[in-house]
Amino acid sequence: MFEGLIYQFVYSLHRHWLFSVRLRYWLVFSCFILPAAVWLKLSRTSPVAAVLVTLAALSLLAATWWAGRQRYVRFVERGHSPGATPGPGEEGTNREADQGLSTLPAMGKVHAHATGYFEVSGMRRYFVETPADYTTFETREHCVMTRVPRSRFLLLAKSSPVEVGWWYTFFQPAMIRAMQRGWLYFGLHPRPAVRLQITLPGNSREETLHLSFDDEAARGMVLADLQQDAKHLSKNNFLTLG
Repeated sequence: MFEGLIYQFVYSLHRHWLFSVRLRYWLVFSCFILPAAVWLKLSRTSPVAAVLVTLAALSLLAATWWAGRQRYVRFVERGHSPGATPGPGEEGTNREADQGLSTLPAMGKVHAHATGYFEVSGMRRYFVETPADYTTFETREHCVMTRVPRSRFLLLAKSSPVEVGWWYTFFQPAMIRAMQRGWLYFGLHPRPAVRLQITLPGNSREETLHLSFDDEAARGMVLADLQQDAKHLSKNNFLTLG
């Protein structure tokens, strides 16, 4: 629980600005200034208080660095609710249930939250757990679209106005290198999720797209839709299900 809340808090610091400076940099600046001020006034402050302030600052810096390195989320490849132990044959039953769901019709949508890179009008941004819709066209091209609103954080800080509006990511079946079913940690509770490894056209570098869902039925519908692409993949493009 606390891990997801740390990711959410640090990401909010990253996305919101105060006086044209990200809140994350304000935090880092404060983590250096406050301990220095306490130690310089050591004659008026007890050594214990100075040590506690320093340790708190170092903890905040470490949490900020760690969350940024994780790209503000953690995906756990698992077929069941966190903490649950699969029974004999239960994993295979879940996979069959995913495959047995009704096919998502062309242009049908599944509501999700998306984490990854999105583009619009030549701009490219990384968003975390933004409300989104997953859809598949008749050509089997997939699209994840998200509408990013203007937001506030800690009353004064605001998100960038440049990011407000619709953002998209498109990918073809041949671009999918792998997919896994699991759980995404961000916020108070982990959510059922799918992780996709995608290679962009003309670029050998892989990108990761996470989709998380309100329930496992929605996740299963998206997995069932993506599994239809397995027959379109070449021998070197493996579609794996965790």
